[in-house]
Amino acid sequence: MRVFYTILAGCTVLLCSFSSAQVQQRFNFGGGAGFTIPTGRAANSLNTGWNINLRGGLNVSSHLAADLDFTYNHSNLNDATLARFNEPDGGMGIWSLTFNPVVKFAPKESRVQPYATAGYGLYHRNLTLSRPSSVGTFICDPFFGCFPAVVGVNQVVASNSTLKTGFNAGGGFDFRLGQHAVKLFAEARYHRMFTTFGQDFTFVPVTFGLHW
Repeated sequence: MRVFYTILAGCTVLLCSFSSAQVQQRFNFGGGAGFTIPTGRAANSLNTGWNINLRGGLNVSSHLAADLDFTYNHSNLNDATLARFNEPDGGMGIWSLTFNPVVKFAPKESRVQPYATAGYGLYHRNLTLSRPSSVGTFICDPFFGCFPAVVGVNQVVASNSTLKTGFNAGGGFDFRLGQHAVKLFAEARYHRMFTTFGQDFTFVPVTFGLHW
């Protein structure tokens, strides 16, 4: 979760830096977070996880945008899968970078604007297995000085990464906040990452965030 809050804070700072009115007329930016539901075969091995999302692109017209979309999803392995691997902890992280046209179905002045999107691009999946461990280190304190100590860590004992292509499709709603250009969005998408062996990896992130 520490990684989640760090990335989300960085995304917020980045998005706020693009808040000028002129940029908003030609370009759009957004970001959010939510929960991720594994589907298909992945649902047998993973718990419900979390996601973060960054997006931005060109407003082609009032009803069409061409966006570049980055999404990171993380889910822990469930108890049955950990038992098969004979390890106490593990998880799967997957990031995607896709080109996503967005079709908007209402005028930009509308308070509520439904939209649909679909895209294709790169997907990277990383599986890790870990167990509690301890390492020796030095701890320094202004009053007590520096001294050796043993601290607990989560040691990675195995990992596997895969880089493939995939696609996503879904939609959501933009909710305009007052008279400002800032909008709250809620959306869900179906993602499919192609794999070489076995069934494709599929999941559905449900994301809430802000859109400029």
